[in-house]
Amino acid sequence: MRSCARVVSLIVAAAALSVVWAGQATRHPKHRRHAAVKTAPMPPAHAAALTQSLIQVDITPGHALNKFTPSLTLGASIDAVGIGGTASNMSASNVAKMVSSGAGSLSYRLYTELNVQDWHWNPTGTWSDKSNHQGYFVGSSTPSASITDSYGFLLTHRGDTFDQGDNQDFSRLTDGDGTTYWKSNPYLTNAYTHEADSLHPQWVLIDLGSSQSVNAIQISWANPYAFAYNIQYWTGSDALYDPTNGSWANFPNGVVLTGKGGKVTLQLSSGTISAEFIRVAMTQTSGTYDTHGTSDPRNKMGYAINEIGVGTQSGGTFHDLVTHSADQNQTAVYVSSTDPWHESTSQNQGTEQIGLDAVYGSPLSQSLPMTVPVAMVYSTPENAVAEIAYLTARHDSILGVELGEEPDGQFMTPEDYGAYYVQWAAAIHASYPSVKVGGPVLSSSVVSTWPNASGETDWMKRFVAYLNSHNALSQLQFVSCEHYPFTANTTDWALLSQEPGLVQSYFSSIHTALVPKTVPVYITEYNFSAGATEVTVDLMGALWQAVFVGEFLNNGGQGAFFYQLFPWPLDTDGSIWGMLGMFTADANDQSTGSTAQYLSNLMMCDRWCVPGGGTHSVLPTTSSITNGSGQKVVFSYALARPDGRYSVMLVNGDSVSHRVQIQFLNRSRHAFSGIGSRFVVDSNNYVWHPNGANGYAKPNGPIAASMLFNNASSIYVLPPHSLTVLVGRVF
Repeated sequence: MRSCARVVSLIVAAAALSVVWAGQATRHPKHRRHAAVKTAPMPPAHAAALTQSLIQVDITPGHALNKFTPSLTLGASIDAVGIGGTASNMSASNVAKMVSSGAGSLSYRLYTELNVQDWHWNPTGTWSDKSNHQGYFVGSSTPSASITDSYGFLLTHRGDTFDQGDNQDFSRLTDGDGTTYWKSNPYLTNAYTHEADSLHPQWVLIDLGSSQSVNAIQISWANPYAFAYNIQYWTGSDALYDPTNGSWANFPNGVVLTGKGGKVTLQLSSGTISAEFIRVAMTQTSGTYDTHGTSDPRNKMGYAINEIGVGTQSGGTFHDLVTHSADQNQTAVYVSSTDPWHESTSQNQGTEQIGLDAVYGSPLSQSLPMTVPVAMVYSTPENAVAEIAYLTARHDSILGVELGEEPDGQFMTPEDYGAYYVQWAAAIHASYPSVKVGGPVLSSSVVSTWPNASGETDWMKRFVAYLNSHNALSQLQFVSCEHYPFTANTTDWALLSQEPGLVQSYFSSIHTALVPKTVPVYITEYNFSAGATEVTVDLMGALWQAVFVGEFLNNGGQGAFFYQLFPWPLDTDGSIWGMLGMFTADANDQSTGSTAQYLSNLMMCDRWCVPGGGTHSVLPTTSSITNGSGQKVVFSYALARPDGRYSVMLVNGDSVSHRVQIQFLNRSRHAFSGIGSRFVVDSNNYVWHPNGANGYAKPNGPIAASMLFNNASSIYVLPPHSLTVLVGRVF
């Protein structure tokens, strides 16, 4: 950092940047510490007519809200790519641009878990059925050739019709083929959970699409079949997306306690019952081996069904309401779990995961520890341990290990996920006790599920209770979830005022779930919306990101990972074109430009924070600036930095300028004093121009920068819809 004398000499020598001192303007040369700067615009002519507001920062020792290291806390996420896309996405020019964003540690996302596939994190490994190259796969833990690519494998006994990924497969339950079958996951049986199978009922759910008159079901059982099971219907309107308004009720004749397997047609009631969602809940298995033989005990665990139909029966004739088709035109079916048994010929032909070595060995990693996943819902504990052994042997630094991904999006009960979690965490810690594991990687910050026997519907609360009841809460070493709070596809500035409350609700839900306060909280994916939206490429996307990160840190968060870091082509929801990410891309995955969130990420990581390492303290601030509707429009976030300076990030979500004074409180009042810096992103240096798939930003940076002479009377003008960072010393 240059000395004050050097700075003053530069001020006298040239005139390039506006310098504000008690409201008076002069000119000053470019601040050379940051390459991406330009002359700051003069405050609007009407600024003098605005009423100034006071923003206070509490710098009292011991009052800090949080402490963090930017390189480990302000990171970004990377995800799956198209087949063969590793080389293009990880090109030298792309990597250089991604690193230039200021983002630190990486969060590696596991797309296969959303696709109902097993992740072969290492293409080299062993099969449980070695001679036939099928069964349960465990990647090799011995480093040999560098892993450039890795793949997902479709599951032979899949039960879900749809998934959260790209729907490359379909359910075997309604495919019309009597030789195929769904089978539940053996790792949810007594042999692995060490508790009664009735505590983990495995289920098959049929969505008829609308309420239908039903009084019969036809099940063609495979092995192992259910000895005890209940046929149920949902009493509410939507069992999947409104799980708290309704319950599962048994059909009058829907309780079976002595099942015999084979093909059965059951009359469920004398009259018909109107229902859309029908569930078969299985609680006791026959323990008979499936088609894969007796060599592996997992082949007899759980439940299996060849085909299922729901409808009516009269005069001994069954009338099926289910469409049976070997594609996604079949009637939609959802299942509690799926056996990860699969074959070597079932590799996903549409997407790949970039190899762990390709990421760790790239400049993109910046030699920082990374948050990595292990396959859990569709894999084995042995495979997870092998992955950690491999990374340890390669001396790859691990920030944390996420167990699975998005169980709520797969309608998994918290108790089933908890059973997996206990097994995988114990297996990893048996060999690598110092590795931090966490979850549950929910797709939303607050999740509800079907009520249990006590009526509890809070997913996180029940998950934590499960860990507690199994003396495993200490295995939850960080809590993680994703954050995509809005669905708006066009700019609506009023949404900014909702974000603080959403973040606070998430932390409140963690507290309510009785997660220990010492457990760190990560958001391992975040952006404004989960789909294509113009907001994230528009200026609002930049301001929203700053509000989210500021609120997350204020509430004690320890890891926020922007989604996504790879360049991505513009996409459309049918009417609006947009994307998630800092970089637009062409058809060859090469970056064609940056978005507003690139600028906001730079503002946070390289202006608000001291770039890289060093402990920053998050300070309490107060700002009460509202618009005519009473909505908060100016948001303030303050840091005590390791370089001895203070920084204040100010987000003006209003369409007019605001004048503010900054006051620092520590028994007495203080202010920015002497030479400081001001950085601004607003419509003077970023405007998005919609043009379908060819939308672009012009101007597009650089960040406006200016030197300031501060004193106790300094007034700072926040331009309309702007992000401002002030940095200086406080006396």
